Amino acid sequence: MANPLWLNAALIFALAALALVAAQWIWQARSVRRQLGRRISQRLEDTRELPAEQGARYRPGRLDVLLLRANLRFSSRQVVVVGLLAGLALLLTGMARGPVVALVCAFFVASAGYVYWRVRFQKQRQKIYSELPEMIDAVLRYIEAGRSLEQALTDALADASPIFGPLNFRVRSAVEAGRDYTRLFEDFAELYRVAALVLVALALRTSARFGSSVKPLLRQVADALRSQQALRQEFLAATAETRFTAATFALLPPGLAVYMTAINEEYSAVLLDTATGHTMLAVAGALQLCGMLMIWRMIQGVGRD
Repeated sequence: MANPLWLNAALIFALAALALVAAQWIWQARSVRRQLGRRISQRLEDTRELPAEQGARYRPGRLDVLLLRANLRFSSRQVVVVGLLAGLALLLTGMARGPVVALVCAFFVASAGYVYWRVRFQKQRQKIYSELPEMIDAVLRYIEAGRSLEQALTDALADASPIFGPLNFRVRSAVEAGRDYTRLFEDFAELYRVAALVLVALALRTSARFGSSVKPLLRQVADALRSQQALRQEFLAATAETRFTAATFALLPPGLAVYMTAINEEYSAVLLDTATGHTMLAVAGALQLCGMLMIWRMIQGVGRD
């Protein structure tokens, strides 16, 4: 008797989720169409130029920032659909196995998603740090060959890896429009948390305002980045065992818990179907979180930031 009720409830929730996805898709399409029409009308009616102090800036939303930092190419609609499907899956899991199992699954899914995002973000940052000295050297070579600073920057960014593609597009557009492009480097540095690009932006702004030579400061930034990368490689090699031990201590208890629950149905029944088991899971989860936070604080900054 209970199984048809659960099946009907799951079917109702699935249909509601599909209706919500369809409504979200229609609303998104109409919103994009309205924004496009509004921008076209503003360009046709308002021909005023931007003030010189504003310059060329780009402020993406929070979701766009998270996706850009990890180089995840998903649209807002796709993120909403994935979130709805994940929520529906967790809801069905809670209805079938109980709220405790749903909370445990949500914790593991959120942890796996954060770890995946963090790893991709760190790869992006390290790629910028490793390629920035070569890009600065290319700018210096173009300047010594007789090109202007703006042309050297655009050519060097065009020859760089695709990670500098958005910066290259905006800097080229700002240079062609005659606007201030130095703040774009600050936005890019804030996006990926690369402090060296702030120094590059300050050097470019000082050179543009006072007419001083930018080459000495750019050479110092390139040399400092190479020294920093060399020290980082030595530090990673020296602390590899410590970082591996910390990762093992953080991942081994949840892995053992999942394995023991999967192979022993009686053990999982005690944990998932009794009040004592729920208390044990809550205490174990709290202790695991505290342990992970302590380990994170101990190894924070080791070869990362």
